[in-house]
This record gives sequence, structure tokens and C-alpha cells, in this order.
Amino acid sequence: MASPDKEAPSIEPWAARIGIATLVLVAGVAIFTAWERAHTSSLEEVITPTAVGDMHFVPVPAGGKGAISLKYQGHTLDMVSESKLRDAKLLRAGTDDSGIYSLYRLDEEGKNGRLFMKVGVDEFIEVKPE
Repeated sequence: MASPDKEAPSIEPWAARIGIATLVLVAGVAIFTAWERAHTSSLEEVITPTAVGDMHFVPVPAGGKGAISLKYQGHTLDMVSESKLRDAKLLRAGTDDSGIYSLYRLDEEGKNGRLFMKVGVDEFIEVKPE
């Protein structure tokens, strides 16, 4: 049995401050982690510069030639030809004025090269602004 003369164990004031600071730090990290997980989709965005995975296919105009009912930078797009190209070879150059369909350019051609729109997997049409 414990004797009544013994003192209750005490803690040094500096040790108590270290313990409280540690608890505050751990609680802050936990709160930040919970907030970050809840907002991950708005904090992270994956941008694919190629045509791989793009499933917004443009309908081919009747007869394979003529104007497409889409505009790019205020100009109506005309279909030039159909092309079988690898999705990975084309880089995103922008989107049409509606923001739905992407326009692509060949990687080797630089900024002012021909423009393509996706009509299927590894299938594109070359387009030019009117």
C-alpha cells in the first residue's frame, strides 16, 4: 500500500510545454491532411498533351469534304482529308470555340503546322480554318 506521505508525481513545466506543443503540431498536421484529401480533385489536375484517351469524336461531314459545323477562333473549320495517325503522335493545339472538341497538331510540325480533329481511335481528319 502507498504511504500517505508520498507526493503525487509531478511534471516539470518545460516538459508540459513540449508535450502540449507536440499535441498542437500533430493536430495541425491531421487537420491539414483531412482538408487536403477532401480537396484533392481541385488541387490536382492531370493534363494530357496528346490525343491518347480523348473520347470526344467529331462527326465526319457527309461526303468526306466540306465545312464542319464547328468554329475555331471565330473561323468555320473545313475538312481537308482523313488520316490514320497514332494518338500519341499528335499534341493538343487547342479546342474549338464550344470547348468540346480538341484540335491537334503533329509533334514534328511546330506551332504553325496542320490541324487535326479526332474522329475515332487513331483516326483523324485534317481541318483548316476558312
